Amino acid sequence: MLNLWQRCHASVFSLTFESDEGRISSGTGFKVNDLLVTNNHVMQIQGARRIVLRSVLQDSYTRNVELSFGHPEFRSMLLDGDPETGWDYAVLKVPHPAFAAVPALQLDESEDVQVGTQIALFGFQFEQSNLSMHVGYVSSQFQRADVRYIQLDSSVNQGNSGGPLINFASGRVIGMVTRKATGLTQQFDDLHKAIRQNIDLLQASQRSGARGTVGGVDPVVATIAIEVQMERIAKEIARSANVGIGYAYHIKKVRDSIANLS
Repeated sequence: MLNLWQRCHASVFSLTFESDEGRISSGTGFKVNDLLVTNNHVMQIQGARRIVLRSVLQDSYTRNVELSFGHPEFRSMLLDGDPETGWDYAVLKVPHPAFAAVPALQLDESEDVQVGTQIALFGFQFEQSNLSMHVGYVSSQFQRADVRYIQLDSSVNQGNSGGPLINFASGRVIGMVTRKATGLTQQFDDLHKAIRQNIDLLQASQRSGARGTVGGVDPVVATIAIEVQMERIAKEIARSANVGIGYAYHIKKVRDSIANLS
């Protein structure tokens, strides 16, 4: 286990998105060849002004490399990707000598992933600055809309998104961690849907006009602001809920993308 940590830790980065008020969100990415790979949904952060990439030394918390980019500059590094409704990946070219000096992980060439394979996943979970490694097993596999998923018997938490899934025996990347499901996943989805419907109805009322104010405040505008805040909080609670099942995407699509970019 120590050997795998020593081989992989330096290649994994936290991606922290910050506004003028502070941190908004964070995720994980990793270096392959001379490129940075992460989930596409990690990139879709509204209101970010600055993105910080950070890797750590072997002790898991001391800064190794730290790079900061403005949001437009960071977005311009995107070479290829697929949305969250598909394979949910993003491939970026980071033109910085410090990034170039970081060792790269190797992608597995096999199309086959066996149930029962021992795996390790790396990530900066719960928006912490220390890198974590969790060990588990491939518990199942399935395909949905041509996307190959790997189901994990291992702890996946908020912030793990975009991190590498490593074959414990070979040390090669077989997948990219993407999401988790808990016993309350459907309930969280229903709550988010209900809040979104409320916002849509309130916005329709706002567009219709002919409303009064209470104490100089438009009640519809105020209610929309409250519902938007509730929507954001509900999303954060869902992301932070205790894990039930973790998932990763098979690395095939990322491997094909990088090959086409070469």
